[in-house]
Amino acid sequence: MNHRNRLFFVLASGFILLGMAVTVPGVTWPSVAESFDRSLAELGYVTLLFGGGYTASSLLSGRLSARRGVGPLLIAAAITAMVALGALALSATWLMFLVATCLMGVGGGLTDAATNTYVAIRRGARAMGLIHGVFGIGAIAGPLLVTVLLQMGISWRFAFALLAIGQGLYVAGLWHFARSLDIHSETGRGNGRAGLLRSPILTWSLVVFFVYAGIGAGAGVWAFTYLTEERGLSDGIGGLVVAGYWGGFTASRLLLGALGDRFQPNTVLRWSVVSATVAFTVLWWSQADWLGAAALIFAGFAHGPVFPLEILLTPRRFGAALTATVVGFEIAAANVGGALIPGLMGVAVGLTNLTVLPPILVANSLVLLAAIEMLRRETGKRSGSDTAQPDQLRDGIGP
Repeated sequence: MNHRNRLFFVLASGFILLGMAVTVPGVTWPSVAESFDRSLAELGYVTLLFGGGYTASSLLSGRLSARRGVGPLLIAAAITAMVALGALALSATWLMFLVATCLMGVGGGLTDAATNTYVAIRRGARAMGLIHGVFGIGAIAGPLLVTVLLQMGISWRFAFALLAIGQGLYVAGLWHFARSLDIHSETGRGNGRAGLLRSPILTWSLVVFFVYAGIGAGAGVWAFTYLTEERGLSDGIGGLVVAGYWGGFTASRLLLGALGDRFQPNTVLRWSVVSATVAFTVLWWSQADWLGAAALIFAGFAHGPVFPLEILLTPRRFGAALTATVVGFEIAAANVGGALIPGLMGVAVGLTNLTVLPPILVANSLVLLAAIEMLRRETGKRSGSDTAQPDQLRDGIGP
């Protein structure tokens, strides 16, 4: 294994840890709330602080990587996350837990943005698919780890301590392979920050990430309640279906990692969103529970490739010099959409009932499809071509 592939292995390990860090707090929350004598509803404060730190650091990531380089930024982000996870494990007060949660969000946002920037510019479709696929593996492994620990009678603090140790190993790997990593020697085609902020390409790109993340999170958050309370499925079956939804999400990204260099990204994007829209429509109209459950799982599979492919196309649309800034904006938009749209779905349920959820998902999928088509059209106007440059989408794994 050469240096380049060892570096990718380290970055992939960081994304597994990132996926675990995103999902572990939710599973530990009942135990955490009991330890600090908080109500279960106060999970909202935890998610708000984590999301706030994640979004803020994502927005700043472009400027920070331009000043310090991607390698030093990744190391700083990993150290921040390691300290935060250690503080969560040792937190003696509720305030300390909240501060550490925000700090963990900061480290996660920087890791997410910097890693995506590097892979988008220096690697290819297969590497991008794999990096997001292993994130999904981490997201699945995190709750399983916590469940096993709690079943063994081990404190929730040990889960955060294990993640802190993992982050420490990740820091060591970054220090050895990535401390001089940078991507800003390349020349971009952008017109500077002011022109970028006025670009319709950026506007449509942010809409895509906002709506896409909202659909994914909304379906994931509300699926269990909809299936069990509205469709009458048992808790066990409902849980398996939701697990299948996220499993499909991860599987399609791993498939992109295996075959992504064989297909045009815009073609995959179009068919992914069309397929997901059809699946959500089947969920809405089908009276057969098995068909609705299968449609939801397939929707997760169809949606999976959209995020990594949109990140991969960012250098083509904006140039390498502006990619770090734009990726930070895109991840921030996704984070806001992933929080806001599920919340608005809850408001809609409160005003009506659970039957409103599938049509909301269908409507948002149609908005996403329209936004992707507008983004493709605006990109085509700028570049004069709808075909991605081969050197930006080639297989980046291997010598």
